[in-house]
Amino acid sequence: MSAAMGTAGLATPVAARMMAVGERSGDMGRMLGEIARFHDDEVARFVDWFTRAFEPVLMAVLGVAIGFVVVLMYMPIFELAGNIK
Repeated sequence: MSAAMGTAGLATPVAARMMAVGERSGDMGRMLGEIARFHDDEVARFVDWFTRAFEPVLMAVLGVAIGFVVVLMYMPIFELAGNIK
C-alpha cells in the first residue's frame, strides 16, 4: 500500500515511509493514526503562521480605510474654511 500511495503521489514521502514501517511491523492502524496526527499538526502550524502573518496586513488595510473615511469627512470642512475671505 505504501509503494502504491507513494508512486501515485497520494501520500507525502514522510507518510509513505511511515506506512511502510506500519506494513513491516503489522501495526498499520496505529501508524495511520500517527500520520493523521502528523498532518493535523502541520495544518495547525500553517494556520497559526498564516493568522500571525495576516493580522498585521489586515490591521494596515483597516487603518488605511479608516484614514480615508476620516479624510473624506473633513474635506468639506477644509473647503469651507478655504472659501472664507
